[in-house]
Amino acid sequence: MRAVAVMEPGKVELVEIPMPVTGDYDALVRVKACGICSSTDLKIVHYEHPEMPGFPFSFPAVLGHEGAGEIVSTGPKVRYLKPGDRVVSPLAMGIPECGFSMSYGGMIEYAVVPDIRAISEDNAGSPFGRGPISTDPQDFLCKVFPNDISFVDAAMMLTFKENYSALKNFGITGGMDVLIFGDGSISMGLSLQLRDYHVHSLVVVGHHDDRLARIAKVSVPDLTINSHKDNVEKILEGMRFDIVIDAAGSVEIIKRGARFLKPGGKVCVYGVLGKNKSTLDLYDLPNNTAIQIMSYPYKEHRTHDKIVDLMLSGKLRASDFYSTVLPVEKAAEGIAMLETREAFKVILTFD
Repeated sequence: MRAVAVMEPGKVELVEIPMPVTGDYDALVRVKACGICSSTDLKIVHYEHPEMPGFPFSFPAVLGHEGAGEIVSTGPKVRYLKPGDRVVSPLAMGIPECGFSMSYGGMIEYAVVPDIRAISEDNAGSPFGRGPISTDPQDFLCKVFPNDISFVDAAMMLTFKENYSALKNFGITGGMDVLIFGDGSISMGLSLQLRDYHVHSLVVVGHHDDRLARIAKVSVPDLTINSHKDNVEKILEGMRFDIVIDAAGSVEIIKRGARFLKPGGKVCVYGVLGKNKSTLDLYDLPNNTAIQIMSYPYKEHRTHDKIVDLMLSGKLRASDFYSTVLPVEKAAEGIAMLETREAFKVILTFD
């Protein structure tokens, strides 16, 4: 089957790998679409992703984690999934040894969804081969979405869930003043969903006019600032914020953003800090400052139903967040478009 892999740093190819071998509790999924993550995927491409427990990878490595697809078959002990179900976040599981590591591995033609509920009820162990799993259906990774949401739009759902859960974990409440650094799809998702939290004021700082204009149109922040053209400190002179969000993943943003905090305020790091680019001298921070790291999501799948409701109601339009849809054969081109900022967000399709 087809897969998108990084053969060596900077070199992306469409390759052939074996089909998954499914077990009794597994559903086989035909992947229809997968987003390219401008944070995780691009850092993997350039070997800038930090090494961390539970995420070992080596080249060549299969990319992707923003997938959506349709179940085509199920194992004999699957009870809560069925052929025809449309699911998000199918997994690169059961792939025979083929010389490729799975760095999440969602950009594959066929993937697997384990029936975690059935596994839990039967006390059949962990589908991931390590440690206990949550038996709370809210925490199940691979969830069904309705037919009214297209596969391409569904490729945005994981990002939306991560955005919403991050804001909840950051402790955002109504009436807060919030400052975001970053002008990509992550920043736009955070700024739009902040409106659901009824914040008092919202300012977005970036350095691309076209991206800031897109954010201004979709999420309507109170103010956008191009930091390459305008003096952010002068414009925000006298303004202080309860929360400053680093949506890009930068130590420099953390240090700069902390200077805009109210006493007792918090810098919330959402972007993934690059490998060997995460050292912070605490003396660079103002007194009475907190930092919360949320570079990797926590309980994001509990927001699935909320995101579905927002998408079906039209309050969250996935098409606002991606600029480019390409066939999987053009994956390398899509990555290049993201790197040059020619594209805002790219979704790959498997047809």
